[in-house]
Amino acid sequence: MKKIKNKGFTLIELLVVVAIIGILAAVGVVAYNGYTASAKKNAVKTMHAQTVKYISAEVQKCSLGESKFMGTNQDCPATAAKAVAGAVNTMTDKNAYSTSNNAVRSNNSYALGYIGLTATNATTVTITSCIADACSSNDNRLTATISTE
Repeated sequence: MKKIKNKGFTLIELLVVVAIIGILAAVGVVAYNGYTASAKKNAVKTMHAQTVKYISAEVQKCSLGESKFMGTNQDCPATAAKAVAGAVNTMTDKNAYSTSNNAVRSNNSYALGYIGLTATNATTVTITSCIADACSSNDNRLTATISTE
């Protein structure tokens, strides 16, 4: 009698492979969500720091004898209101949490992913950012001030 060799996998072997792939996919989705949440927080932190540096550098142009600042959008002398208006008009970074909206806006409230700019008085720009949900928590907020003098 001849022995017949079966070539292929049994149903049990296939089910085990599918179960293993399902487990790996579930672990991967959780890890991916953690990575994207961390990336969004870091994006907002970076945009906050870049906004502070950009406004500080642009305001210094007037001190160095330039006639315009904020990408030639505003006339010197630099005031806080001009710096806020110029930054809002020239900075086009997108909100990490809502990519259809610009991140930089003229507003003094903390909102998720937004960089809020306010002319506190004639010479001070206040920059506020919320990096994660629960913006009421100090751990999720960033604040900086820049003097235009």
